[in-house]
Amino acid sequence: MLVKNAKFFLDGKMTEKDILMEGGRIKSLGHFPGNGMDASGYLVLPGLIDAHVHLRDPGATQKEDFRSGTRAAIAGGITTVLDMPNNNPPTTTLARLEEKRAIASRKAVCDYGFHFGAGTNNFGEIERARPGSLKVYMGKTTGDLFLPDDRLVFLHFQNFPKKKPIVVHAEDQTIIDTEGRTPLAARAAAAKAAMLAEKAGRTICIAHASTAREMELAKRWKKSFVETCPHYLFLNEEKVKRLGNFSRVNPPVRSERERRKMWAALGMVDYVSTDHAPHLPEEKEKGAAGFPGLETSLALMLDAYNKRQIGMEWILSRMCENPARIFNIKGKGKIAPGFQADLVFVDLRKEWKVRAERMQGKCGWTPYEGMALKGKAEKVIFRGELVFEGDAITGKSGIGKEVMA
Repeated sequence: MLVKNAKFFLDGKMTEKDILMEGGRIKSLGHFPGNGMDASGYLVLPGLIDAHVHLRDPGATQKEDFRSGTRAAIAGGITTVLDMPNNNPPTTTLARLEEKRAIASRKAVCDYGFHFGAGTNNFGEIERARPGSLKVYMGKTTGDLFLPDDRLVFLHFQNFPKKKPIVVHAEDQTIIDTEGRTPLAARAAAAKAAMLAEKAGRTICIAHASTAREMELAKRWKKSFVETCPHYLFLNEEKVKRLGNFSRVNPPVRSERERRKMWAALGMVDYVSTDHAPHLPEEKEKGAAGFPGLETSLALMLDAYNKRQIGMEWILSRMCENPARIFNIKGKGKIAPGFQADLVFVDLRKEWKVRAERMQGKCGWTPYEGMALKGKAEKVIFRGELVFEGDAITGKSGIGKEVMA
């Protein structure tokens, strides 16, 4: 397959070249004879990597499954997702991981990886499963994977291979029990996680950072990476009040003052994920916490780029290159020879409104309903094949592969 007249970033600079693909990978960049897909008028990005999604499969497939969730990812320009372990039952044993692998291999329309759950007594299962990453819950949230004391957290920090990352849900449960999911709960847990990681000499990732101060505290340890999510950058307490019970997410969306501080501290963010956590409307009405986000994350960032709030290089590093590096995903995150042929054709001038009724996910709602945005993924090439154009997904179930080592 040949893409002609592609504008993309190469070694930090905008360039215009043809992209020649073969066997699902980029073979060469240059100027080649013959016809191909014309990329004139688009900016071409590498396929995005979302390192934090909840696809609910198995256990709650009425909310999402590997087919609907990966279709939503493709529609949002995301060609790799890393799924969280807090299913029902949770992914805390080799048998549960193999079950999830079998499901994903039949259904996935994009590439995928799996975070493994850290339990109170599953060290042997972790050793047998040899997962690419581990998820530690320092506070209670959806599922039942909360580690009740620091000793258990530290044992996992010590025992899990140091070259692989541990992702931490950093909220202090004692503070949550006393005063709720306040910024203090997040800051205290982030500081504690960084100290324990330093003592263990290991890499950690602080998931869904919602305040600048917790990022600063996490960064006191040189091997701490920080993730944030679009809802902490584009929403605030006032904006989500209109959502009523639908506004619940863990950690909560913060004040406008905290949101502005997050933007001022973007240099401390290592990668952006969605924490895509779909619940059906009736479940949200009963208090379920979480937002869907796969189909809006890139578009929100493109809108911010159009408003000159953020640079394209920042988007590429935090949504493509850094997730690949941090989670040891080889051959992803760049447009370069030898890398997987995952390409996203972005129309930076496209003006549109977010409508849940047009989305691929199952939950049927979005916290960004009606928001006017400028910039959208219009075409996606995955493993060298066109799988999305306009609103049509042509990628077949089962074409995705496991990628995280």
